[in-house]
Amino acid sequence: MDNVTHAALGLSAGLLVARRGGSLPAAAVAALLAAEAPDLDVFIRNAGDPLVSFRWHRHFTHSFAFMPIWAVLSALLTSWLFRWRQKGEEPWQGLFLPALAGGLTHLLCDGCTSYGTMLLWPFNDARYAWDCLPIVDLFATLPLLTWAILAYRRQARRLAAYGLLWFTCYAFIGVWQHHRAEAGLRAWLTARGIEPARLTVKPTISNLLVWRGVWQYQDHWQVGAVRVTPWGAPMVAPGDERLVWKESMPGNPPAESQAGRHFADFSKFTQGWNTYAAFESGVVVGDIRFGMLPTSGRPLWSVYFGRDTKHGSNNSTVEILMDRTLEDGDWGRFWGLLDGSDKRYVPIR
Repeated sequence: MDNVTHAALGLSAGLLVARRGGSLPAAAVAALLAAEAPDLDVFIRNAGDPLVSFRWHRHFTHSFAFMPIWAVLSALLTSWLFRWRQKGEEPWQGLFLPALAGGLTHLLCDGCTSYGTMLLWPFNDARYAWDCLPIVDLFATLPLLTWAILAYRRQARRLAAYGLLWFTCYAFIGVWQHHRAEAGLRAWLTARGIEPARLTVKPTISNLLVWRGVWQYQDHWQVGAVRVTPWGAPMVAPGDERLVWKESMPGNPPAESQAGRHFADFSKFTQGWNTYAAFESGVVVGDIRFGMLPTSGRPLWSVYFGRDTKHGSNNSTVEILMDRTLEDGDWGRFWGLLDGSDKRYVPIR
C-alpha cells in the first residue's frame, strides 16, 4: 500500500503498544520507521537484470522472519536520535515492541492488496495477496491519518486505537465485498454456460464498489468490471479479450537462453496470468491481472523480446514495458463504471 498509509498505521500501532512510563513520541517514531523500512527494497537495483524490481519487491524485506531485524534497527536508530536531539534517554529495548508492531502493520497491510507479499519467506516463496484493498484508497487512509495525527499530537492511545479500528473494519468490508464480487462473477458466467479455467477478482483504485474480474476460458483471457453495492444486486460490464501465453507460441525466446529465463521469471511472478501478443518486431507477454481500467486488457506491465530493445538486438535479454497511460475519456469511463451508468453493465441472473 502507499507509504502515507504505512506511516499512519505504524505510528498508531507504536502509540498503542508503547510501554507504560516510556516515551510515547519515541515509541511512535520507532514504529513509524519500522513500518516504512520494508519498502527500502525499492533501492535494490541491477542494471543487467530488467526483472530485479519484480523479483525483490515485497520479497525477504516483507517477511515475518525479517520483521524483527527491522524492529531492532528502527529501535536503535530512534534511541540514538532522541539522545542526539536531547529528547531524553530511551533505551532501544523499550522501543523494540512498538517497532515490531509497526513492522507487522506493513506486512499485513501489503498482504491485503493484490501485488503479492512473501510473508513466509524463507520457508516458502509464495506471494500472499488477499485482494481486499486497493494500493491507494483515500477512504481507508484519510480517516486513519486524521486519527494518527491527533493521537500523536495529544499523546492519546485511545485515538490511535480508533484509527486502527477504522482501518481494520474497512479491510473486513473489503473481504466481504471481494467475496460478493467473485460470487457474482461466477454466477454470471455459469448462467452463460462458461466454466472458467481460472478466475480472480481485484480491487480498483480508491473504492470497494467496482472490481476487476479476470477469467480464462479456453485460450483467451477476458476482463470485466464487477460492480457490487451494499444496496443492490451485482452487475458485470464485459471488457477486452486477450490471448493466453504458452511457451510453445511463436516468437518466444529459447527456454535455455537468458531471455527465456527472464520470461520464466516473469511468469513465476505473474503466477501464469500471462497475455500474448506477437508483432513484426517481437513478442510481448503481459500480466493480465492489472490494468488502468477494470475493463481494459492492456496490462500494467509486460516483458518484450525482439528487435529494437534498449539493450540491442542480441536475443539475450528482455525489456520491461510499463503502461500507465490514460487515454482521453478514461476517467469518465471509470466514473461511469463506478456510478453504474456504463451501458455495458448487465445484471447477474
